Amino acid sequence: MRSYDFAPIAAREYPTVKMLEHPYIWKGVVFCVNVSETPYSPELEEAMKARDIEWIHCPLSEETPTWCDWEGPLYYAVQKLAQAYYDGKKMVVHCDFGNNRSRTLVEALYYLLRREQLRDEYKGEINHLAYNCKAGHLPSIGEVEKELVSLTSVTENNRKTI
Repeated sequence: MRSYDFAPIAAREYPTVKMLEHPYIWKGVVFCVNVSETPYSPELEEAMKARDIEWIHCPLSEETPTWCDWEGPLYYAVQKLAQAYYDGKKMVVHCDFGNNRSRTLVEALYYLLRREQLRDEYKGEINHLAYNCKAGHLPSIGEVEKELVSLTSVTENNRKTI
């Protein structure tokens, strides 16, 4: 679990209805990306709706290390996060424990916005994004950076239509 200074965003663990009441974690959150394989229960969906939290589900599995499983959902989610960022929305990205997949997505957003890697060492790599490229969940870090740069031009030139 981690909060970031470059944007109003945090990487968290999978939420519960009770957790949504926590003022230091979820107060003001209006956009959420669920990268866990587990979709929300009807009760959690209702609690999110009641708090006017918009969400998308972009499951990323750590079980099968093939980049075809991550590439589409990751780029889609980072585009949605970029739009939320430009709209000034407070965001949460979560997986099951908030330690790998959610941080990877936030680091991809950082690269899209800043065109540099966010330093957050993970298992001997510069960050979670680089680790997941090396682990086979994504193409090479160079290819991912190139794709994120192409998304940057889309988000900067067409912010409202992502």
